[in-house]
Amino acid sequence: MAVAVSVRELGFNVGAGSARCLVHARAPLLKSTGGARRDAADRYPRMIERLQQLNSCIALVFVVSSMLAMGMSQRLADVLATMKNPWVIASTLLVNFVFSPALALGLCRLIPLQSAHATGLIILACAAGAPFLPKLAELAGGNLAYSVGLMVLQIVGSVLFMPLALPLLVPGLEADSWRIAKPLLLTMLVPLGVGFAVPWSTPPGSLSLPRLIGRISNLALVLVWSCRSGSTSRHAGIFGSLAIAAFLLYVGGMVGVGYLLGGAEPSTRSVFALGAGQRNLVAALVIAGTGFDDPAVAVMVLIASLIALMLLLGIARMMRSGTA
Repeated sequence: MAVAVSVRELGFNVGAGSARCLVHARAPLLKSTGGARRDAADRYPRMIERLQQLNSCIALVFVVSSMLAMGMSQRLADVLATMKNPWVIASTLLVNFVFSPALALGLCRLIPLQSAHATGLIILACAAGAPFLPKLAELAGGNLAYSVGLMVLQIVGSVLFMPLALPLLVPGLEADSWRIAKPLLLTMLVPLGVGFAVPWSTPPGSLSLPRLIGRISNLALVLVWSCRSGSTSRHAGIFGSLAIAAFLLYVGGMVGVGYLLGGAEPSTRSVFALGAGQRNLVAALVIAGTGFDDPAVAVMVLIASLIALMLLLGIARMMRSGTA
């Protein structure tokens, strides 16, 4: 009777005798199927963990190669010349480390954002010194030496500012200042210093080492984006939310303030404005990847940075043509 009841619960309309035979015949199959499902369930988290480890390694290659290529391709004297200007130093600190986080916090209060999206916006607001700034300066017809010096000044400021500010600005960041500063120092300032310090020589007719490392950096960025595509698909709601609109407002506000405080010289004003709007994806990824378990934070950082880059490319071309 007990067997007949259990079979009825499974949906079979058979008698008690047939039910016993049916249950005993299906038992090995059910056991085998359940074991296969458990094995698949065990393998899936391991596969996801390995993919995340691979993505972390590729992201590390991107960060280190970007900083190394930057240092190898620029003269240290040109960089230091920009840092000797008191107005450049004061305006850089004011715009990037006072106005920028204040603007991001204000947008987070005014616009209803998901927690991960707001966290990504605040991280980007604190991360100044984009490695792509010299390219934007070139497209805008700006001063290239000034752009490199400004970028390095922003990077140094970000390494000092982010460990102090982020634990106060981001509630979910469970890390002390040294845990934030350590990866920034090791993955950004050390490779940058090596690039500046070591005299790189290239045989005639061969591919220059800085250009080769730059290509490695570009490839690593593509791979990072590809590895994050799965997380992006799971968090595709970012496109339907107000997160992208909030970040575009942020970029517009930063470019406007940067243009106002960029000085009277057009070739440096355009660079200062672009540098204020372009965020440091490298530094933001370091924090998003090491300080948070939620992949939506890194997804927000990646998507927002790429959208901002496309916007700033258009603004740079407008500056060059004199329409901005």
